[in-house]
Amino acid sequence: MKKIIILLLCCGVLIGMVGCGGNTAPPPTESQPTMVSEMVITETPTETTPPVAAVKPTEKEKEPISIESVDQATKPTVTATEPTITAKPKDEPKPTTSQKPTGLLAAENTDKNSCITIVESDDPPTEEIIIPPKPSADIVAQKVAEYINQFRTEQGDGTATIIPGLTEYCKYRCTQLKTNFAHDTTDQRAAAEALQYGEYVDWSLYGIEGEENYYTANVREAIGKGNWGGTADEIAYSIANGFRNSKGHWTYVGSPKYTYMAVGLMYDGYYWYVCVCMDSENTDLK
Repeated sequence: MKKIIILLLCCGVLIGMVGCGGNTAPPPTESQPTMVSEMVITETPTETTPPVAAVKPTEKEKEPISIESVDQATKPTVTATEPTITAKPKDEPKPTTSQKPTGLLAAENTDKNSCITIVESDDPPTEEIIIPPKPSADIVAQKVAEYINQFRTEQGDGTATIIPGLTEYCKYRCTQLKTNFAHDTTDQRAAAEALQYGEYVDWSLYGIEGEENYYTANVREAIGKGNWGGTADEIAYSIANGFRNSKGHWTYVGSPKYTYMAVGLMYDGYYWYVCVCMDSENTDLK
């Protein structure tokens, strides 16, 4: 009987441990002791100090060191302050001073440096202004006389005859106009005296003694001064048209009373000087 009671008590104890103990403590499968060991592994110092970060900076530092060493070997002139300049010698353009760029190469040089195209171009620069030389003064003077006669004919007057001797007198007067632009009787007489042209006045013929004899052209004179430009024809037209539009000058230059004419012209490097002489008689015969 005692054995049965003891056996029942043992069975009750076992049943109580199985049935009631499930609410007080987790089963052995839920509380694995290995969880503590796994947490410890994840929090080990080896993971807080990543070895990869320590290795990468050393690799980056090695890369620029290798580049700098190459640059120093190929281009010793590169300074340490400009490590990013890594131009290779094979990429540098070779000097072509003895050859001119043509085709596409010329266009590329124009984009990079316009001075190359200007220096090496065979065409003259478009902004260059070419000033033609001044025409001959004798040619311009001849054309002035032609235009004056044309204007005289247009208004119904006859043409005036050109006198060679008086033309030389007009040329001489132009040299005087350069220093004294005026109808100066002293200069006029000096020009006639120098050329011994015109009428010779001998005071002894008039019973006058002691007076100095002299030459005089005794003509009507029109003078002009200007910086006219253009061709010989354009300059001549400007001069002749200027006298025609001057009422005082045209009263005798364009008058049918004066049938003899001469024109002299000179250019001093900046101004044209012109002298037109009109006469009613042939002064060359005086």
